[in-house]
Formats: sequence, structure tokens, C-alpha cells
Amino acid sequence: MWGFTPFYFNAMDRLRVEEIVAHRIVWCVLFLIVVLTVARQWPAVWRALTNRKVLLILFTTAVLNSLNWGIYIYSVVTDQLLAASLGYFLNPIVNVLLGLFFLHERLSRMQIVAVALAVIGVATQIIGFGELPWIALSIAVLFGLYGLLRKTVDAGAPVGLFVECLLLSPFAMSWLIWLDLHGQGAFGQFGVEFDALIAFAGLVTGIPLVLFAAGARRIKLATIGLLQYIAPSAYLVMALTIYDEPFELADFITFGCIWGALILYTHEIWRTRIV
Repeated sequence: MWGFTPFYFNAMDRLRVEEIVAHRIVWCVLFLIVVLTVARQWPAVWRALTNRKVLLILFTTAVLNSLNWGIYIYSVVTDQLLAASLGYFLNPIVNVLLGLFFLHERLSRMQIVAVALAVIGVATQIIGFGELPWIALSIAVLFGLYGLLRKTVDAGAPVGLFVECLLLSPFAMSWLIWLDLHGQGAFGQFGVEFDALIAFAGLVTGIPLVLFAAGARRIKLATIGLLQYIAPSAYLVMALTIYDEPFELADFITFGCIWGALILYTHEIWRTRIV
């Protein structure tokens, strides 16, 4: 599902990026109200809402997540899906570095080589195109920091996402109301079908995450790590075949380095996994 979200956001290219993010927040709150009611998880929501430390962390992760959403959507609507693919491929390597700096985890030799390959890949982009691959790096770092902070909060995926979106919903609603008052809002302007597409943002955001949370309880972490390569692989294929983005020599070298790093990273996960 995550792998095919570019089709959805391309269909919403009439909206500003920040308007899409705002709608995603608001409609996700409504969708998760249904999910939490069916799953009877409102006591967990209440515990999160009455804990100041949890609220502060979830507000921070909400900001990180919304920025990540915004940059990803920007990459889609501006035909830079290749950069988003690179960002999500880079994310596991960024996680290794975050573990080193924030959790004081020691790197194995394989991980050191993997990080070095990733650095070479990023450097190739800078040398080849003369600019920092900011979309890819932003996605990788923001998603990495989001995951790092969420590990410190005792809240399941649906509960955590609901609280995150709930905390940002006043800002999102205020922005959408401002757009409507100034005649710039898209909702109600392009017909019922397009309004339904906008409302579908809640499902596009919530369903994959709920399924991920359910699956994560049933399969090994190492397997989850491998499955998470599916979405950026889909982005890469779409970028090259459907959206016809250019793939130059620097891109070959960069992705080659990143894939080499991921092979080493994955091998290390399986070598050290707990059976």
C-alpha cells in the first residue's frame, strides 16, 4: 500500500503540499476514531493524553512525521520520486548512525562499511549534480528521528498516530479554514468525487499503519526490515518507468552504494538476530 501512494498524491496535485498534509492529519483523526473504538483502545489513548512526558514526545514526533509527509508529497508532485526512494533506502543506515550517537550503540565492522558506502553514495550525488540531495537526506533523517523517539513512548501505532494527529489537528483545521475563507481551499471546489479523494487521505494514512502494527506483532524484526524495502523499490520502479525520471551515471553509483550498504546491513541483522 505504501508503495503505491504516489498514484494517490499525484491525483491530488491540484492542492498545495501543505494543504494535502493538513487534510491527511484531519481525516486520519476521523478514521482512527473508528479504529480505536472497534479495538477498544480508548483507555490507552487516555493514558497517553494524561501523561505530560508522553504528550511532549508525541507532539515532537507529530511535527517530525508531518514534515516527513510534506517532503515526501512534495517529491511526488514535483516529479522527484527517485529522491524519495533514495531517502527511504537510506533510512536503515541513518538508524545505525542514530543508534551510535543517541543510544551509544557500538557499530560492527559490517555496519561501519555499510555507513561508509552510504556516505560515498551521498557524496556521489553532491559531486555529480553539484547540490546536496536534501529531499533524500531529509526523509531519511526525519523518519529516523521519528522512529527513535517513538521507541521511547509506550503507545501502540494506532494510539500514537491518533494522539499525534490530534495534537496537530487544531493547526491543520485553522490552515484549512483560512484557505477556505480566502477562496484558496480545494475542498468543495472540484466536485464530490475529488472531495471523496481528499477524504480518502485518512484511509491512505491509517490503514497501512494499522496493518503494519498488526503484522509487527506476528513476524520477526529482521523480516520486517526486509519487507520495508518494498515501498522504496516500488518508488524507484515507478520513477523510471511510469514517471520517466532521468537516471544518470551518478544515480547508478549512488543507488549501487546504498544497495551495497543495505546488503551488508541486512546480513548483519540476520547474523545477529535472536531466534
